[in-house]
Amino acid sequence: MSLDRLRGFEELKRFLYCCGLLEDYVHNAYRSLASRLDDGLIKILLNYIADDSKKHSNILIQISKELGATDIDLKECGKIIGSIALQIIEDAEKISSERGKVTSKNLTLIFDELVNLEKYFGEEYFTYIQLKLSLDLAEYKTVDLGFIKEVLEYIIEDERRHERILRHIKDQISNL
Repeated sequence: MSLDRLRGFEELKRFLYCCGLLEDYVHNAYRSLASRLDDGLIKILLNYIADDSKKHSNILIQISKELGATDIDLKECGKIIGSIALQIIEDAEKISSERGKVTSKNLTLIFDELVNLEKYFGEEYFTYIQLKLSLDLAEYKTVDLGFIKEVLEYIIEDERRHERILRHIKDQISNL
């Protein structure tokens, strides 16, 4: 199911849970990549993104569970989020499983994928979730939507920063 077909509160809860799982795979990929880099500054920046991604994972899963979601396996998440989710997970697992050292120049080979990944988790994605959350939770008067929306705005801001950081790194390594 893609964002345009996301309907109903139950689907939204499951969608948020799967987004949390996806962010965890992204976290692992950035952490693995950073651990194998030879450039200290780039390593610091990628670890920064990894830390944020882990935080996002925890927040999204916790929100979804607070709203009543239960654990969902990856195959089901592929159906909920769409094929792009499975591709992101596959790419993240590939990056995480590699063991060789990475030079700054080798990093350019995977940079476009990283930038696209951050765009996927960027403004349009979470803005849509906020809108959907607003409409679906309007029926549930006991849920304080205001703060959940604010937390999602923080995640949007983080994703914008991640994209800027990746573009900065790409500019730096292209000048080597």
